[in-house]
Amino acid sequence: MPRIGFVANLGPPGDPDIRAWTQALIAGLGDHGYLVGQNLQMDTRFPSDASQNAEMLGEMLGSGIDMLVTGGTAATVTAKQATSTVPIVGFFTDPVGQGLVQSLARPAGNVTGISLDGTEYVGKWLELLQKIKPTLRRVGWLYNPDNPGHIANLERATTLAATSGLEIVPGENRAMADLDTAFEKVVTSGAEALIAAGYNSAEGTTHLAARALSHKLISLGVNSSQAAEGLLLSYTPDYIAIYRRLAYYTDRILKGAKPADLPVELPTTFGLVVNHSTASALGITIPDEVALQVTSWI
Repeated sequence: MPRIGFVANLGPPGDPDIRAWTQALIAGLGDHGYLVGQNLQMDTRFPSDASQNAEMLGEMLGSGIDMLVTGGTAATVTAKQATSTVPIVGFFTDPVGQGLVQSLARPAGNVTGISLDGTEYVGKWLELLQKIKPTLRRVGWLYNPDNPGHIANLERATTLAATSGLEIVPGENRAMADLDTAFEKVVTSGAEALIAAGYNSAEGTTHLAARALSHKLISLGVNSSQAAEGLLLSYTPDYIAIYRRLAYYTDRILKGAKPADLPVELPTTFGLVVNHSTASALGITIPDEVALQVTSWI
């Protein structure tokens, strides 16, 4: 019976993503004829902090698994550092820049999967904010500096903003304890909008949304749940679809394919969620060109 390992970092307390992602991966494996516990074994590790990745991956690799499925850039980078022979399928940001693959078309190593290459959707975040507020000039950007994917997206945003007359003001937001300090930094800088790409527990997002509203900031979340928790909107890849797609890669490798020969894909499905109540409280009318792209109103 083949044996795979699934490693992803837990989100903030109350974050349901890991459960949903695991269920999506299992459902995707089922689409390819695998029943966990019957004809496939799956070991899981969900480190609460990225600093625990190396230890947990070491345990899993030492137990003799056939391949790894990794969730997120930090877990994938650590897995790549831990082994050059065990196949790794994951989702990640900036795989070429992180040294995970040689190119998207020809990975050339033991890693493949789906790249959340931020150029498209990071640009979309900025575009949406500008369409809602055409006079926008300064955007606060909360991020976790310990997450390589967050850093890559911030660098992309800074480059893209410079071409569209925007300035990005970063605020470091590793945990709930950093939230108010990071928010005060971007508000003091004169930010008129906020992108919440850092610590994003339900409690943290609700708190952040209330503060953004009190300062009349338009706000955007990077997880679909963040609009429901009070931010004006969220725009994000469909992570459930991504995990189901990772099952396709898993099946190919278990049947003999090599990661080096499986091109890295980009997400194909995105969702735009708008919080109608927040828009009303801000006195904002969502422009038609944005409203036509909305997949869900809350």
